Amino acid sequence: MKTRKILALLLAVLMAVGCLAACTGNGGADTTTGAQDSTGTGTGTSTATESWSADQIAQIGEYIKTEANGQAITLKLWGPELAQDVLKAQAAAFSELFKDYATITIETAVQGENDAATAVINDAKAAADVFGFPSDQIDKLYSANALAECLFAENVTADNTAASVAAASKDGKLFAYPETGDNSYILVYDKRIVTDEQAKTWEGVLAACKDSGKKFIMDAKNGFFACTFLYTGGLKTEGFEEDGLTQAFNDYNIDDVTASVQAFANLFNAGIAGGYFESGDTSLIPDGFKNGTTAAGIAGSWNIAAVKANLGDNAGYAIIPTIDINGTATQSVNMFGYKFLGVNSQTAYPVTAQALAYYLTNEDCQMERAEKLEWAPSNAAAQQSDFVKSNPSMSALMAQTEFSVPQTGLAGTFWDPLAALGTYMCEPTSDLSAEAVKAEVEACITNIRDE
Repeated sequence: MKTRKILALLLAVLMAVGCLAACTGNGGADTTTGAQDSTGTGTGTSTATESWSADQIAQIGEYIKTEANGQAITLKLWGPELAQDVLKAQAAAFSELFKDYATITIETAVQGENDAATAVINDAKAAADVFGFPSDQIDKLYSANALAECLFAENVTADNTAASVAAASKDGKLFAYPETGDNSYILVYDKRIVTDEQAKTWEGVLAACKDSGKKFIMDAKNGFFACTFLYTGGLKTEGFEEDGLTQAFNDYNIDDVTASVQAFANLFNAGIAGGYFESGDTSLIPDGFKNGTTAAGIAGSWNIAAVKANLGDNAGYAIIPTIDINGTATQSVNMFGYKFLGVNSQTAYPVTAQALAYYLTNEDCQMERAEKLEWAPSNAAAQQSDFVKSNPSMSALMAQTEFSVPQTGLAGTFWDPLAALGTYMCEPTSDLSAEAVKAEVEACITNIRDE
């Protein structure tokens, strides 16, 4: 740790917010406001306590002590439902590290990451001090001045992959702490039904589902997944136009994009008609594996732990298959992003909140979540660990990055038109002729650009 630089930054923050005189505000007092489903305080145990030396803990602890000014500190931490137990334990470990400097209570609450930015922007003072969110939301949060600049930027930059740091940065400064390097999706399948060879192509895996009388599940009506249909045809998102709002695209070929969408739609509709394809939430995939109704699906990284729990050694993981487009096996291209922890710019305890975010995203905490939740790390050293390198689901997720478009620089109008396109593709009554599909694709792109 670059101790001198960090101490200077911490001192600057304390002076800026007037904490050297007194800090009496409570940035996490209201546990009933926002899109939360449950709350609680960290009471579990965590082994992720080795990343910081005693000297580093003491240096930061003194500034937390000054910020507390003899009062107890309460912080609110938002995270997804599936991670609550681990986050509570890690938060409790953080409080224990600094117990000699301040009494720190961390209240954890469920907040869907996809809605976190909206919740923070709508009511920053009632929102969490530290919250998880996907990489595409950083533009929205940054524009609303909802994120505090990271105090530990130099260390975070050194510890995490260059791509994750770049995605967490705006105007050359770091505004979020990389938490995972896996916000994407892959093919998962029951190896007793789908062979590894069949899993290489959409045609092969769907044929296996058809023959077995079991389902293939994909959330095709969700924009996060539906972008695959356009990306596979050569369209790519490239940030914003000069106005900073309008979605920019590469120089794509509309006929190639149309052919891709049409190929997927034809496969899906054949599967819907045959009873072996279903568009639905990714949570249906592990549930289907458990009850024996599902053979394969496109699962998000957040579903992997449940897939492994229900299939065990019978679980197969692979990059998204190729699809036949006008006689050519074409590699599917999806969206790949990161998950971050952000510090609320309105927090009453900026030093403690920053230290918590930094702690929760250190190598040990990322490794603990990898082992318990199957979250692939963004930390460079953790990515090289034997556990990660030998993990088949994480290996598949890392391999998918070669065929992905970054989940950054996305307009607020990006998702709904894609969801509408995915819905059109899965409606048995839709006209799937080339002319009709082209009109739908053009309308989708126009609506994304909000023209």
